[in-house]
Amino acid sequence: WNAVQSRSRTGLIPGVCLSGTAKHTMAMTVGHASAAVRCAPVVAKARGARVSTSFSSRMPQPRPILRMTPRGNDRAARLVVRAEETVGERVMNAAGSPEEEAAGLASVRAALEAKGDCPPCDDQTALWFLRDRKMDAEAAAEKLEEFLRWRADLGVITDDDIKPSIDAGAAYVHPHLDKEGRAVIVVEIAKHIIKDRDLEVSKKHAVHAVEQCLKMMEDAPNGSGAIYAVWDMRDFSGANADLDLAKFCILDVFRKYYPKRLNQVAAIDSPWAFKPVWAILKPIIGKYSSVVQFVKADDVLKNFEPGKEPKCLTTGAGRG
Repeated sequence: WNAVQSRSRTGLIPGVCLSGTAKHTMAMTVGHASAAVRCAPVVAKARGARVSTSFSSRMPQPRPILRMTPRGNDRAARLVVRAEETVGERVMNAAGSPEEEAAGLASVRAALEAKGDCPPCDDQTALWFLRDRKMDAEAAAEKLEEFLRWRADLGVITDDDIKPSIDAGAAYVHPHLDKEGRAVIVVEIAKHIIKDRDLEVSKKHAVHAVEQCLKMMEDAPNGSGAIYAVWDMRDFSGANADLDLAKFCILDVFRKYYPKRLNQVAAIDSPWAFKPVWAILKPIIGKYSSVVQFVKADDVLKNFEPGKEPKCLTTGAGRG
């Protein structure tokens, strides 16, 4: 403990902030500074301790924060040691050193160029896929190629292409980032009527919204790279239960083509009518069900600066 505390004060572990009380005895081994920042994991040896590590970063480097918290009142004074993500970008767990990432990026580009006809790709997107595949350049190139070909086939998406979906007002990108630098997609579910929608238009609208979010965060100094979805579930009925669109958005858009971008889904005031729908959808989307939280509007309001919250959060039955 003393060694770690001393090294953090002298800057030998850059980017690591220690908080909590030092009244507990523990031994911790941490790799040298670059390994600590690169995602090393932190090894904590404490009696009864649970250890989990996760890192977050807006490119190029992760920013780990160690928080040590006593658990309960037992005599072992067990500690929970975890590295918190600033916005939950778990893709950054595998971020390498600048040299490793540069070499990996070169390998990814070489693999794509060897294909001859692969659509172009910017470095930021290629690096995201490299980190998503835990610095495995071959796997990253394969997944990235699939994304690039799919996106090229989809073509340019204009507002005119998705006008019926925009006019319905069921889904839109909020003009402000939240406090954590996440772009926000708002879905007012009661306005999405299955019988009135064109599924292909709705799919294009979903892709367009995600790309709007990425552009917004790229241009913002505090953009995190992660997306926060706010579902206003008030007045939900079977007429709004679009499982086909939900599966496309989660399994295709966020799992396959824009991996690790979806940070959290806040489902506001979900009614009983949604329970059987969720029972069907949850096993289909698998691990992505863990990002869905059922909350009240006031819980979500805390994530926004005053005056920058989505309008649906400040009106109607969703309050409180």
